[in-house]
Amino acid sequence: MDALGYIDCGDNRDRIVFPWLRELITAKNPSNVLDFGCGDARFALQLSRLVPAQIAAYERDPHMREQARLRIAAESGNVTLCEQPSAGWTKKFDAIFLQGVWMCWSTRAECLDTLRLLARSLAPGGLLIASVTHPCFRDQRFATYRTDFNRARYLDNGVPFTVFVGTPGAETPIVDTHWNIEDTLNQALEAGLTLTRVKEHADGPAGTLPSWISFVFTPSPGAIFE
Repeated sequence: MDALGYIDCGDNRDRIVFPWLRELITAKNPSNVLDFGCGDARFALQLSRLVPAQIAAYERDPHMREQARLRIAAESGNVTLCEQPSAGWTKKFDAIFLQGVWMCWSTRAECLDTLRLLARSLAPGGLLIASVTHPCFRDQRFATYRTDFNRARYLDNGVPFTVFVGTPGAETPIVDTHWNIEDTLNQALEAGLTLTRVKEHADGPAGTLPSWISFVFTPSPGAIFE
């Protein structure tokens, strides 16, 4: 991934998804938060200014992780960059954010392994809030992204497609993987998570299609995490 190109591309999550997430997390008032797949940590740092929680940020891409490190170092706050998932995460976090990450997992096994890691990292009553580009409308052009996804393949899970992020003339291509809503929810169920809320984020004024969708999960009652 071109980390700097992606950071500067103007992804509209900041405008249409993050405000709703900030409202949700302020109401939750958590003590420990994990931003999993934090990118350049801009959202983790936004959260640090809203709640007094201890915020852990994890990013697996080394180039993006370096950008996160620089941002965090520039602010004295309550965000800690994690190099790897830790055994100390077990039942630790009151809230876990998974923003634009689910589409980066290229196999169903990777989806399940990661979701299970996050499910067992939730404290009792904790929330996992996951946002993805809306699977139902991936063939549409939106304000800050378009794709080459073929809608005829909506039911075919695990299909790679290219996303062009940014405004026309300043786009950065990335490769994502398609998981339809049915399989997205089934993966969460298999991983030990229960859906409690869904939010579709309109790309613009009322009446426009949603470009992003968010799911809120809690640990399933009686789930056993090995």
